[in-house]
Amino acid sequence: MRCPECGEASNGRLKYCENCGAKMPVSPQATGSRPALRASRPGRKAEEPAYAEEILEEVEERARPYAVGSAPPLEPEDKTDPGLSRPAYDGPKWLANVPAHSPSVVGVGLIGLALVLSILPFFADAGVPGTLLALAAGVLLVARELREAGEAPGFTEVVPEVLLRPEAAALCTAVLAALAVRMSGLGLTPLLWLAGTGLVVHDQWRKVLAGPEGVVERWFEPRQLVLMPRVVALAGVAVCLLTLFAPWATVRAGLDGLPENAPVPQGPPELRVIDTRRPSDDVLYSRGGDFVSLSGWDLPASVVVELALLAVLALLALRPEVERPSWARFVPAGAVGLGLVWAAVNMRLALGPVVFVMGLGAVGFVAAMQLREGEPAYPDEPEE
Repeated sequence: MRCPECGEASNGRLKYCENCGAKMPVSPQATGSRPALRASRPGRKAEEPAYAEEILEEVEERARPYAVGSAPPLEPEDKTDPGLSRPAYDGPKWLANVPAHSPSVVGVGLIGLALVLSILPFFADAGVPGTLLALAAGVLLVARELREAGEAPGFTEVVPEVLLRPEAAALCTAVLAALAVRMSGLGLTPLLWLAGTGLVVHDQWRKVLAGPEGVVERWFEPRQLVLMPRVVALAGVAVCLLTLFAPWATVRAGLDGLPENAPVPQGPPELRVIDTRRPSDDVLYSRGGDFVSLSGWDLPASVVVELALLAVLALLALRPEVERPSWARFVPAGAVGLGLVWAAVNMRLALGPVVFVMGLGAVGFVAAMQLREGEPAYPDEPEE
């Protein structure tokens, strides 16, 4: 349609001429049914201005109906979904559904499964002190991993900040590794302990232990343990830990105190056991079958003695420039004293206890030197 004033061609749906601004005549309205909405708008004519076409397309987009329950698509800059700000996980698939995507959490879960199975009588357990230490170390490691990943803020805020430091994570890793040594053996629970502790040590080694800013680099110098006289303590602790796998005592396994002709429980009164020789008393086939040998790990408080001896090695491996408290020089002597008391309580005429005391003697020699070096120096005598 052309403008009646200037004759310039213009869009028929515009009320005013784009060239001179004169009012355009009203175009005749078509009668009948309204045609269906076109899927796409045909290309504009060559004589139509570009900005008029954009205005008309925007009007059609806003007037287009939407399905019930749906909303018009938003522009990328208008989207404010907070979930889109978190980067997508691109790590191993087996950690995709793990809290904090941490192997340490998986390792603590395996150790927790081993602790649950140890309630049953036919599974090995870590003892009461070992179980409590494993639970505490596992909770602290999981809390630290969740805090580093920004998850579960309500749980991580309850744990004190000092227990979430890298030094605390390194200590928890060392405790779990020591308990895994105590649980080494054949069976399902030893396998769970080995797998879980391996995952924790591998993950925490690259996070808090190794590296220029790691706990080992800042606090310890392991090469000092191979120098005299510290190497004597290292050998003594190794001997003590190895002797804990040796037999320490024997106990009688069986129902003692019952007569051989006792009636069978839940049976008729006339049914009685035949008074014959019991199989365990047969010296030809099963002599000693009712006795069970116990190793040093099976004795009470063996985990406490192990951790005390490892604490001695940790103190001896500290860097010279690390500041030590005044009571630190008494720790080796205290650990040796604790080991001697424990060995005296469980002393038997066996190879394990005797060699254990010999290993403690080597550790005690270094502990005595530590006490001697820590004494204050006497002032020189004044000259006459």
